[in-house]
Amino acid sequence: MKALYILFAVAGMNLPTLATAQISLEALRSCLEVEDQTKDRLDCYDDKIKPTPKQTSGPAKTVQDCRFLKEEDERLNCFNRFVNPPSKIQQKVTKPAAGTKVPRPAKQ
Repeated sequence: MKALYILFAVAGMNLPTLATAQISLEALRSCLEVEDQTKDRLDCYDDKIKPTPKQTSGPAKTVQDCRFLKEEDERLNCFNRFVNPPSKIQQKVTKPAAGTKVPRPAKQ
């Protein structure tokens, strides 16, 4: 009987995680029809992935991690980062030629 209670407790803790894992980016892209940087767009995202704010230590690794951000602007930007198609223009990092020295900032 005790094992049955433990099984239900573990299942209850994992059920919300399983439910949010099924949200696809295609479903979230419907929110792109709402004007950008508005509360309405954030509400659209929040309807699909319920916010559960908590302390985070870094940027979101998946779209589901956006729900952990407390600030609305941060959460909206997080969702937009995953849902918006990447831009075709990407900055290229140039490497110095072999044998050249990289200038260092002057000490003051």
